Order: sequence, then structure tokens, then C-alpha cells
Amino acid sequence: MSAMAKLVMQKFYRQANGRPELVPWHRDEPEGVLIDAIEARNGRGRVLDVGCGTGAFAVWMAERGMEVTALDLFPEALDMGRALAAKKGVAVEFVCADLFDYAPERPFDVVLDSGCLHSLVGGSVAVYKRQVLRWLAPGGELVLGHWGKRHAFDWRPIGPRRRSEATIRKIFAPELIPTHTEVVDFETPLPFGPVVRGIGYRFVRAS
Repeated sequence: MSAMAKLVMQKFYRQANGRPELVPWHRDEPEGVLIDAIEARNGRGRVLDVGCGTGAFAVWMAERGMEVTALDLFPEALDMGRALAAKKGVAVEFVCADLFDYAPERPFDVVLDSGCLHSLVGGSVAVYKRQVLRWLAPGGELVLGHWGKRHAFDWRPIGPRRRSEATIRKIFAPELIPTHTEVVDFETPLPFGPVVRGIGYRFVRAS
């Protein structure tokens, strides 16, 4: 992530002043691919929510019995996550660190990325992939939310990077095998919109 992108994101978190609903990318409800992945595990397993933001999805997973670690670069975001976890009465381990430096002692059964990869402005996709592989146990799943391309000219000079499904699959091959895809077009304000394609992926790591 570039220095400018960090400053912009930190500004939004600080301006929210502890109110997640004021963060533009905050969502209360998880995507279908995440719901399916967690329900399939029947409340068992370790999950890493990388770039957890305000912590809504981390708390949602903890409510369903998962052992959750939530990672983010911004203390203001983690404070909102801790407040939500306390309100809901669930345990979540919140970690303030850069995803490129994070090295847990044990691997995870599920890694959730609901916006990190497409926000790696100036970052290294290859190093990101190595980190995901370091985090994931054999047979584990990556659940990825990423902005897709609706057509060849679907791009913006600022904001999250749009990538085609073919590009995403190529990034993670051959170690991660795609199993499910969910595509949803939604309206969002300019300069990012007016229409954005959100794509949810489930990948399984080859044993």
C-alpha cells in the first residue's frame, strides 16, 4: 500500500470516531462465499481475517464458534472491532501489524481477505501470495472479495484495483484451486462507481 493510500484510509477511520457505519467500505453482512465457507466447518477451526477493518466479519465468524484472529494496519479500525466483540460477547484476537510482516506461530484453516488484495496500491502481489500460503494449512481455504472487471475498459485511476476472474485464478495457481465464485454488481459513488462488480472467491489449498 502506498503512503498516500495509507493516509487516506487512516483519515476515514479517524473521522469515523468509533462509528463503523461512517467508514465507506464497512459492511455488516458477509458475502455468500464466506457464509458458505464458515457454515461448512460447523464452528470448528482457526480463521485469519486479514485487513479486518472495523471487525464486523471477524465478530460474525466468532459468533459461529470459529477461533478468529483479526489483522489490520490501523489501530482506529481495531478499536472499533474490539468494541463490537465486547458488545457481542465473543473472543477475537486483534493484531495491529502490516500483512507483509505478520508471521503467526500456527497456520489457519481459513484466510479471509475482503478487500486487501485489491487495495495493494504499489504493493507486491507475489509477496502477498507467499504470505497467504504461509498462513494457510494444507486443505485450508482462502475466501477472497475482490473488485472485478465488467469489461475491458472498466478501470479507475484511483481506488481498488479491478482484476478479471482469469487474472485472479492465475495469481493463485497452482497451489490454490478455485471451488466457488459469486458475482454481484452494485452501485457505488463516483469516482469509484457508478457501478462496480464485486466477485467473491473460494479457493482450497492443495494438500
